[in-house]
Amino acid sequence: MTMKLRSPFGWLALAALSAGSLQGQENMLPVSRTAGVVTVDLPINKSTLVGAPFTTILASGTVGAVAGNVLTLVSSPAVLPSVNGAAIKITSRVDQRGTGTNTAAGSSTNAYGYAAKITAQTSQDVTAALTVAPNVGDEFVIYEVETLSSIFGATNTVGLDAGTAAADADVVYIGVAGELVGYFYHSGANVWRAVATPAEDDAGATEIAPGAALLVVRKGGGTDTEIVVTGEQLPGRQVAGVTAGFQVINNPYSVSTTLAASGLQSTVTGSTTAASSDIIYLEDEGVLTGYYYKTGGVGGIGWRSLADNVNDAGATLIAPGKAILFKEQAGTAAFVLQEPFAE
Repeated sequence: MTMKLRSPFGWLALAALSAGSLQGQENMLPVSRTAGVVTVDLPINKSTLVGAPFTTILASGTVGAVAGNVLTLVSSPAVLPSVNGAAIKITSRVDQRGTGTNTAAGSSTNAYGYAAKITAQTSQDVTAALTVAPNVGDEFVIYEVETLSSIFGATNTVGLDAGTAAADADVVYIGVAGELVGYFYHSGANVWRAVATPAEDDAGATEIAPGAALLVVRKGGGTDTEIVVTGEQLPGRQVAGVTAGFQVINNPYSVSTTLAASGLQSTVTGSTTAASSDIIYLEDEGVLTGYYYKTGGVGGIGWRSLADNVNDAGATLIAPGKAILFKEQAGTAAFVLQEPFAE
C-alpha cells in the first residue's frame, strides 16, 4: 500500500483499474488483480476509521510444503525476493470440503484468509506464525507491512496536528490485544511517540499488524487533510483473530457492502441484547455508530443499531477506505470478512 498526501487526483473516491472480472467461487483467486486509489478524508474535530483497500503485493504463488511455521513457496517471481518483515496471506483453500481428490478425507485445513508477518526467510522458505497451517497447494500473496511513518510520514508530512503532549495533538490509535494504543507526533522532538510513553524513543517504526487498521482522532488544531491510498487489492476473504476488548480491523475491499450482505452475522456473536453481543462500530463523516446482530426477542432478528433495537440496520454500508472498530465482548474467536463481488 502506498499512502500519499493530498494530490490533484484527490477528488477520486475510488478508481478500479481491473483488466478482468472476479470469479464467484469463494476459494478461487480473481482472474486478475484489482488496482486502484481511494481517498480518505481526515477532517479536524472528527474521528476517522482509516482502512486500506489497496497495498503493495511483492509476490504470489502456491504453498509447496509445510513444516510447522516454515512454508516452502512456489512463487511468482520464480525466485522469491527479500520478503522478511512483509506479510503473507493465504488466499485460497485447495480443497474447500476437506475431502476429495486434492487431499485425504477430512485432512484439509482452512487457513483461507489468515495472514501473518514473515519473521525469517531462507530462499523459498519463509517463517510465519499463521493461526492455522495452510495446505500444500493453497495460494498466497505476500505484501508490505505498513508503519506509522510509512502511512503518515516520518516527519508527519500528512499534516496531523502535532504537540509536545498528546493532549495537544491529534492521536492515531491501533488496536492491540483488546486495547486501543495511541500515538501522536511530538512537535518538540519531531518524531512519533506513544501516548503512554511520550518521553521514549521514536515510535515511527510501529507496525500496523496484518488485518489491522487505524482510528485517527483529530482535535481542533491544524487543517483538514487526507490520505490517498493506492496499490493492488488483496484477494480472498480476510480473517482477523480477535481478543476481548477493542480491535481496529482493516476493510481490504474496494467496493461497498452492507452489514446484511457481509456475512459477519455468522462469525460475530449475536444475542437478544446489545450487552450480550459483539459490537461493530462504523464511521461516517466522523460519527461512530455501533451495531449488533439481534437473534430474537422484542424487535425481531437482524442487525440493529445500539440506539434502536427494533428497526433493521442491515442496509448500513461498509464503505471502502473505512476500517471497522470491533468490540469483542461475547466470545468471538475470529472476525471474517467475505470478499464482496460486484453484481
